[in-house]
Amino acid sequence: MNGRNILRAYDSNPDSVIDIENVMREYPLSFADDVEAAFEAASEDDFEKSASICCKLLDYKAVPEIMLLLGTDYFMQGSFLAAERVFRDLIRDYPDNEEYHVYHGLANHALGNYKEVVKEFKPLYPLKTYRPFYFSNYGDSLQQIGEIRQSRDAFYMEAAYFAETGEVVLPEMLDGAFENLLYLDIALGNQKYPEDVKLYYRFLEQVEMTDVMQDHLADNIIYFCSQMTNKWYRPLFLEFITHIRDKGILNNEGPLETLESAFASWESYAYNEDRQVISLVETYLTSCYNRKYRIKDVFLEEEKERIELEAACYEWYMCQYIPDHPETTAYIKETYPHTYAFTGDFLEKAGADAKGTAEDILDSLYASHGDGMSRTEFVNSMQRAYKNTLNDKKVASYVYSGEEPYKKIQPKVGRNDPCPCGSGKKYKKCCGK
Repeated sequence: MNGRNILRAYDSNPDSVIDIENVMREYPLSFADDVEAAFEAASEDDFEKSASICCKLLDYKAVPEIMLLLGTDYFMQGSFLAAERVFRDLIRDYPDNEEYHVYHGLANHALGNYKEVVKEFKPLYPLKTYRPFYFSNYGDSLQQIGEIRQSRDAFYMEAAYFAETGEVVLPEMLDGAFENLLYLDIALGNQKYPEDVKLYYRFLEQVEMTDVMQDHLADNIIYFCSQMTNKWYRPLFLEFITHIRDKGILNNEGPLETLESAFASWESYAYNEDRQVISLVETYLTSCYNRKYRIKDVFLEEEKERIELEAACYEWYMCQYIPDHPETTAYIKETYPHTYAFTGDFLEKAGADAKGTAEDILDSLYASHGDGMSRTEFVNSMQRAYKNTLNDKKVASYVYSGEEPYKKIQPKVGRNDPCPCGSGKKYKKCCGK
């Protein structure tokens, strides 16, 4: 969240409203227009002009309201270090003013000085008067320095204020507090998640789901998805994404795709433990997931090619497997519908014409990766790879990039590892060229 949003929302707090007429009385009459112009420029987002006028006024007399305005002008322009210095002078001159300490802490948070924020905010906890962003910034700073339990409690205070008043100062800010609160509930296993997620649902029902809020919720889904390594959380995650879907909270294309990928990610954990899904089928499903959802977030062309190659190879393997196991397609369709959504067309095609489908795949693979081999040699290498893969035992590898949900993928093939196509060559000398 950028600094402009933070202080713009913070200044909307009634307790932060400044009586401009009282400020004017601190200066000679000749300065009255300047005082009014400084505040007017800030209200019109002309923070550079406001700061310039504030500096002129402060040269005559250091009035705290003008110092505060100057600090917020700097903050709004992204000059966080300058803002921090102004706020530091304020708390030096007015050490008992809670509001000035909060502003100083916000500036330090923007600078990434998390230990300083904790040092500043800890003596204020809990605040005498609710101030937006105090709890969120305090919670984030505590989290950054590893004080996880205290961080969770700080984020909870932000949610508790909403629970008590129903007030939403800035939806994105409160959503971020809920995101961290729920994530820490899961990580800590403190049994607070069920009641906190109900409060989050109440928040989602109350706020307008703008494009920005839908993107925020999609990011939260990704964030919570990463916690499925906690086995106990998996059914709760399914409940969460099912609630989002059933309530129709998301309707934009991107967030909806994230939601669909989350269901597929949940299914990947399920079929990893499903004894009716052998390793070959599991890896095929995972490779299709990677091609469907992961590849668009990959920047290295080599990695994109590896994902495409793996998916194509496993589609060829499935053409060998399905004729002897026709029940596989129906089982995936019934048990893992979200995964079937992006694998079903191929599985049905392979079931109807396994030989023809395999030949089409082989033609493409041989054209792109058959250098130095005859077609017969290439087919033999694929058949050897299929037999080896058919006997593989399940070994899950969970990877989370921060851009998409947790998902199982096969370990990345090293440049000097045997090529997965079964040729017997090193990967760098074969498909990794």
